[in-house]
Amino acid sequence: MKKLIYFALTIISLGLTTSCSSDDNNSGSTENKETITNEVLSQKEGDYTFKIYSNVKGFYAPSANPIRVEITDNNDPTNKTFINTKMTLMMHMPSKSHSAPMTQLQPLAGSSNKFLGEVMFTMAGMDLSNNYWAITIETENKGQKIKTEIKTTVRQGNFVKGANYANTDRKTLQGFNYNGARYQAAMHEVKNPIVGNNPYYVTIYKSVDGGMKFPVSDEFVIDIDPRMPDMGNHGVGQVIPSLVFNTNTGKYEGKIIFNMGGYWYINLLIKDKAGNIVAGQFVPSDSQVNSEAFFDIMLKND
Repeated sequence: MKKLIYFALTIISLGLTTSCSSDDNNSGSTENKETITNEVLSQKEGDYTFKIYSNVKGFYAPSANPIRVEITDNNDPTNKTFINTKMTLMMHMPSKSHSAPMTQLQPLAGSSNKFLGEVMFTMAGMDLSNNYWAITIETENKGQKIKTEIKTTVRQGNFVKGANYANTDRKTLQGFNYNGARYQAAMHEVKNPIVGNNPYYVTIYKSVDGGMKFPVSDEFVIDIDPRMPDMGNHGVGQVIPSLVFNTNTGKYEGKIIFNMGGYWYINLLIKDKAGNIVAGQFVPSDSQVNSEAFFDIMLKND
Protein backbone atom coordinates (compact mmCIF):
# COMPACT_ATOMS: atom_id res chain seq x y z
CA MET A 1 0.00 0.00 0.00
CA LYS A 2 1.41 3.34 -1.01
CA LYS A 3 2.51 5.66 1.72
CA LEU A 4 0.75 8.98 1.94
CA ILE A 5 3.60 11.36 1.39
CA TYR A 6 3.79 14.78 -0.12
CA PHE A 7 6.60 15.86 -2.43
CA ALA A 8 7.22 19.02 -4.43
CA LEU A 9 10.46 20.27 -5.89
CA THR A 10 9.41 23.80 -5.04
CA ILE A 11 8.14 23.80 -1.48
CA ILE A 12 5.25 26.11 -0.80
CA SER A 13 4.58 27.51 2.61
CA LEU A 14 1.28 26.21 3.92
CA GLY A 15 0.52 28.97 6.37
CA LEU A 16 2.09 27.23 9.34
CA THR A 17 1.52 28.51 12.84
CA THR A 18 4.28 30.23 14.75
CA SER A 19 5.28 26.96 16.39
CA CYS A 20 5.81 25.46 12.91
CA SER A 21 7.73 28.36 11.40
CA SER A 22 10.97 27.62 9.59
CA ASP A 23 14.28 28.52 11.18
CA ASP A 24 17.65 28.42 9.43
CA ASN A 25 19.45 28.20 12.76
CA ASN A 26 19.35 25.60 15.48
CA SER A 27 16.44 26.74 17.60
CA GLY A 28 16.52 23.98 20.18
CA SER A 29 19.03 22.37 22.47
CA THR A 30 20.07 18.77 22.81
CA GLU A 31 22.24 16.76 25.13
CA ASN A 32 24.96 14.65 23.60
CA LYS A 33 23.35 11.42 24.72
CA GLU A 34 24.72 8.11 23.54
CA THR A 35 22.16 6.32 21.39
CA ILE A 36 23.90 2.94 20.94
CA THR A 37 22.84 1.61 24.33
CA ASN A 38 20.70 -1.48 23.70
CA GLU A 39 22.43 -4.83 24.08
CA VAL A 40 21.18 -6.79 21.07
CA LEU A 41 23.54 -9.78 20.89
CA SER A 42 26.03 -11.50 23.18
CA GLN A 43 28.19 -14.55 22.62
CA LYS A 44 31.13 -16.28 24.33
CA GLU A 45 34.03 -17.49 22.25
CA GLY A 46 36.59 -19.36 24.34
CA ASP A 47 37.75 -17.01 27.09
CA TYR A 48 36.16 -13.98 25.47
CA THR A 49 32.71 -12.42 25.37
CA PHE A 50 31.51 -10.40 22.38
CA LYS A 51 28.60 -8.02 22.91
CA ILE A 52 26.83 -6.00 20.23
CA TYR A 53 24.88 -2.88 21.13
CA SER A 54 22.67 -0.79 18.84
CA ASN A 55 20.11 2.01 18.85
CA VAL A 56 17.30 -0.54 18.41
CA LYS A 57 16.15 -3.29 20.75
CA GLY A 58 16.05 -5.86 17.96
CA PHE A 59 17.14 -5.88 14.34
CA TYR A 60 14.56 -5.46 11.56
CA ALA A 61 14.60 -4.97 7.80
CA PRO A 62 15.08 -2.86 5.83
CA SER A 63 17.23 -0.79 8.15
CA ALA A 64 20.67 0.69 8.72
CA ASN A 65 21.84 0.26 12.30
CA PRO A 66 24.83 1.78 14.09
CA ILE A 67 26.46 -0.78 16.37
CA ARG A 68 29.06 -0.88 19.11
CA VAL A 69 31.04 -4.09 19.59
CA GLU A 70 32.66 -4.69 22.98
CA ILE A 71 35.12 -7.53 23.61
CA THR A 72 35.88 -8.73 27.12
CA ASP A 73 38.53 -11.16 28.39
CA ASN A 74 36.54 -13.16 30.95
CA ASN A 75 39.71 -14.23 32.79
CA ASP A 76 41.40 -10.82 32.86
CA PRO A 77 39.14 -7.74 32.69
CA THR A 78 42.25 -5.52 32.43
CA ASN A 79 43.21 -7.17 29.13
CA LYS A 80 41.62 -4.75 26.71
CA THR A 81 44.01 -4.45 23.78
CA PHE A 82 42.40 -5.93 20.66
CA ILE A 83 43.84 -5.16 17.23
CA ASN A 84 42.98 -5.79 13.58
CA THR A 85 39.33 -6.06 14.52
CA LYS A 86 36.92 -6.39 11.60
CA MET A 87 33.54 -7.87 10.74
CA THR A 88 31.60 -9.43 7.87
CA LEU A 89 27.84 -9.62 7.40
CA MET A 90 26.08 -12.53 5.72
CA MET A 91 22.51 -13.63 5.08
CA HIS A 92 22.13 -17.43 5.06
CA MET A 93 19.20 -19.02 3.23
CA PRO A 94 18.52 -22.62 2.10
CA SER A 95 19.20 -21.85 -1.56
CA LYS A 96 21.92 -19.18 -1.39
CA SER A 97 23.81 -16.73 0.78
CA HIS A 98 24.51 -13.05 0.26
CA SER A 99 25.92 -10.11 2.12
CA ALA A 100 24.65 -6.54 2.65
CA PRO A 101 26.08 -3.03 2.99
CA MET A 102 27.97 -2.23 6.16
CA THR A 103 30.46 0.20 7.66
CA GLN A 104 33.58 -1.56 8.89
CA LEU A 105 34.46 -1.56 12.59
CA GLN A 106 36.70 1.23 13.86
CA PRO A 107 38.04 1.64 17.43
CA LEU A 108 35.99 3.89 19.66
CA ALA A 109 38.06 6.93 20.58
CA GLY A 110 40.14 6.22 23.66
CA SER A 111 39.36 2.50 23.67
CA SER A 112 41.02 -0.65 22.35
CA ASN A 113 38.22 -3.12 23.11
CA LYS A 114 35.22 -1.15 21.86
CA PHE A 115 34.48 -0.65 18.17
CA LEU A 116 31.90 1.29 16.18
CA GLY A 117 30.38 0.21 12.88
CA GLU A 118 27.12 -0.09 11.00
CA VAL A 119 25.13 -3.06 9.72
CA MET A 120 22.36 -2.86 7.15
CA PHE A 121 19.73 -5.54 6.79
CA THR A 122 18.06 -5.72 3.39
CA MET A 123 15.59 -8.48 4.22
CA ALA A 124 14.10 -10.40 7.12
CA GLY A 125 15.30 -13.79 8.31
CA MET A 126 13.65 -15.43 11.30
CA ASP A 127 14.88 -19.04 11.38
CA LEU A 128 18.27 -19.56 13.01
CA SER A 129 18.57 -22.99 11.40
CA ASN A 130 18.29 -22.01 7.73
CA ASN A 131 17.16 -18.38 7.25
CA TYR A 132 19.18 -15.97 9.35
CA TRP A 133 21.86 -13.28 9.40
CA ALA A 134 25.35 -13.74 10.84
CA ILE A 135 27.83 -11.10 12.00
CA THR A 136 31.32 -12.55 11.98
CA ILE A 137 33.94 -10.71 14.05
CA GLU A 138 37.68 -11.31 13.85
CA THR A 139 40.27 -9.78 16.16
CA GLU A 140 43.70 -10.35 17.70
CA ASN A 141 44.77 -10.29 21.34
CA LYS A 142 48.25 -11.05 22.69
CA GLY A 143 49.22 -12.64 19.39
CA GLN A 144 46.15 -14.88 19.35
CA LYS A 145 43.65 -14.66 16.51
CA ILE A 146 40.02 -14.88 17.63
CA LYS A 147 36.98 -15.35 15.41
CA THR A 148 33.32 -15.68 16.28
CA GLU A 149 30.13 -15.93 14.24
CA ILE A 150 27.09 -14.42 15.94
CA LYS A 151 23.78 -15.49 14.45
CA THR A 152 20.77 -13.22 14.66
CA THR A 153 17.19 -13.11 13.52
CA VAL A 154 15.99 -10.03 11.66
CA ARG A 155 12.25 -9.42 11.53
CA GLN A 156 10.28 -7.57 8.88
CA GLY A 157 9.95 -3.91 9.83
CA ASN A 158 6.65 -2.62 11.10
CA PHE A 159 6.21 0.47 8.91
CA VAL A 160 2.67 1.52 9.75
CA LYS A 161 0.93 4.58 8.36
CA GLY A 162 -1.49 6.04 10.84
CA ALA A 163 -1.77 7.78 14.16
CA ASN A 164 0.50 5.50 16.19
CA TYR A 165 3.80 6.39 14.53
CA ALA A 166 5.71 6.16 17.82
CA ASN A 167 5.27 2.39 17.94
CA THR A 168 6.50 1.68 14.42
CA ASP A 169 10.01 0.98 13.17
CA ARG A 170 11.97 3.65 11.37
CA LYS A 171 12.66 3.24 7.65
CA THR A 172 16.39 3.84 7.19
CA LEU A 173 17.22 1.72 4.12
CA GLN A 174 15.68 2.15 0.66
CA GLY A 175 16.36 -0.22 -2.23
CA PHE A 176 15.99 0.67 -5.90
CA ASN A 177 17.03 -0.58 -9.34
CA TYR A 178 19.01 1.34 -11.95
CA ASN A 179 20.49 0.18 -15.26
CA GLY A 180 19.99 -3.47 -14.37
CA ALA A 181 21.71 -3.22 -10.98
CA ARG A 182 20.37 -3.17 -7.43
CA TYR A 183 21.22 -0.30 -5.10
CA GLN A 184 20.62 0.43 -1.42
CA ALA A 185 20.35 3.98 -0.08
CA ALA A 186 21.15 4.10 3.63
CA MET A 187 20.26 6.95 5.97
CA HIS A 188 22.93 7.26 8.64
CA GLU A 189 21.62 7.99 12.09
CA VAL A 190 20.59 11.58 12.79
CA LYS A 191 21.94 11.56 16.31
CA ASN A 192 19.93 13.55 18.85
CA PRO A 193 17.97 15.53 16.20
CA ILE A 194 16.79 18.99 17.15
CA VAL A 195 14.34 21.57 15.87
CA GLY A 196 16.35 23.54 13.33
CA ASN A 197 19.24 22.43 11.13
CA ASN A 198 20.78 18.99 11.48
CA PRO A 199 23.66 17.40 9.55
CA TYR A 200 22.35 14.70 7.23
CA TYR A 201 24.21 11.82 5.58
CA VAL A 202 23.12 9.17 3.08
CA THR A 203 25.26 6.50 1.41
CA ILE A 204 24.26 4.65 -1.75
CA TYR A 205 25.67 1.16 -2.22
CA LYS A 206 25.70 -0.87 -5.43
CA SER A 207 25.16 -4.62 -5.22
CA VAL A 208 27.81 -6.53 -7.20
CA ASP A 209 29.08 -10.11 -7.35
CA GLY A 210 25.64 -11.51 -6.66
CA GLY A 211 25.13 -9.42 -3.54
CA MET A 212 28.47 -10.30 -1.98
CA LYS A 213 30.01 -6.84 -2.31
CA PHE A 214 28.53 -3.36 -1.94
CA PRO A 215 30.85 -0.60 -3.14
CA VAL A 216 29.82 3.00 -2.57
CA SER A 217 28.23 4.69 -5.58
CA ASP A 218 28.61 8.35 -6.58
CA GLU A 219 26.33 8.07 -9.62
CA PHE A 220 23.37 10.02 -8.26
CA VAL A 221 21.92 13.28 -7.00
CA ILE A 222 19.72 13.10 -3.89
CA ASP A 223 16.97 15.55 -2.98
CA ILE A 224 15.06 15.26 0.29
CA ASP A 225 11.74 16.73 1.31
CA PRO A 226 10.72 16.30 5.00
CA ARG A 227 6.95 16.24 5.58
CA MET A 228 4.62 15.78 8.55
CA PRO A 229 1.75 13.46 7.51
CA ASP A 230 -0.31 14.06 10.65
CA MET A 231 0.10 17.85 10.41
CA GLY A 232 -1.40 18.35 6.97
CA ASN A 233 1.72 17.00 5.26
CA HIS A 234 3.39 20.36 5.69
CA GLY A 235 7.05 20.78 4.87
CA VAL A 236 9.72 23.08 6.23
CA GLY A 237 8.85 26.16 4.17
CA GLN A 238 11.97 26.13 2.03
CA VAL A 239 13.83 24.04 -0.51
CA ILE A 240 16.59 21.96 1.07
CA PRO A 241 19.70 21.89 -1.17
CA SER A 242 20.57 18.59 -2.81
CA LEU A 243 22.91 16.35 -0.86
CA VAL A 244 26.46 16.56 -2.23
CA PHE A 245 28.71 13.52 -2.58
CA ASN A 246 31.89 13.76 -0.53
CA THR A 247 34.66 11.69 -2.11
CA ASN A 248 36.58 11.61 1.18
CA THR A 249 33.76 10.09 3.23
CA GLY A 250 31.82 8.27 0.50
CA LYS A 251 28.63 9.91 1.74
CA TYR A 252 26.07 12.27 0.25
CA GLU A 253 26.15 15.11 2.74
CA GLY A 254 23.97 18.07 3.53
CA LYS A 255 21.42 19.23 6.06
CA ILE A 256 17.91 18.39 7.09
CA ILE A 257 15.57 20.86 8.73
CA PHE A 258 12.83 20.17 11.28
CA ASN A 259 10.62 22.99 12.48
CA MET A 260 8.76 21.10 15.19
CA GLY A 261 8.84 17.82 17.06
CA GLY A 262 6.85 14.83 15.89
CA TYR A 263 6.82 12.27 13.11
CA TRP A 264 8.52 13.17 9.84
CA TYR A 265 8.54 11.42 6.46
CA ILE A 266 11.71 12.20 4.55
CA ASN A 267 10.76 11.94 0.90
CA LEU A 268 13.54 10.84 -1.43
CA LEU A 269 14.04 11.91 -5.00
CA ILE A 270 17.08 10.11 -6.42
CA LYS A 271 18.22 11.17 -9.88
CA ASP A 272 21.07 10.20 -12.16
CA LYS A 273 23.50 12.92 -13.18
CA ALA A 274 21.48 13.59 -16.33
CA GLY A 275 18.52 14.54 -14.13
CA ASN A 276 16.45 11.42 -14.77
CA ILE A 277 14.49 10.23 -11.73
CA VAL A 278 15.50 6.68 -10.75
CA ALA A 279 13.78 6.43 -7.34
CA GLY A 280 10.93 8.48 -5.95
CA GLN A 281 8.32 10.45 -7.84
CA PHE A 282 7.54 14.08 -8.42
CA VAL A 283 4.17 14.94 -6.89
CA PRO A 284 2.31 18.20 -7.57
CA SER A 285 1.92 20.50 -4.62
CA ASP A 286 -1.80 19.83 -4.29
CA SER A 287 -1.38 16.04 -3.99
CA GLN A 288 -0.73 13.96 -0.90
CA VAL A 289 0.09 10.67 -2.61
CA ASN A 290 3.71 9.94 -3.44
CA SER A 291 6.09 7.08 -4.13
CA GLU A 292 7.32 4.67 -1.52
CA ALA A 293 10.91 5.94 -1.71
CA PHE A 294 11.38 7.52 1.70
CA PHE A 295 13.05 7.47 5.10
CA ASP A 296 11.37 8.53 8.33
CA ILE A 297 12.25 9.78 11.77
CA MET A 298 10.60 10.64 15.08
CA LEU A 299 11.69 13.94 16.57
CA LYS A 300 10.93 14.15 20.27
CA ASN A 301 9.07 17.12 21.62
CA ASP A 302 11.13 18.83 24.31
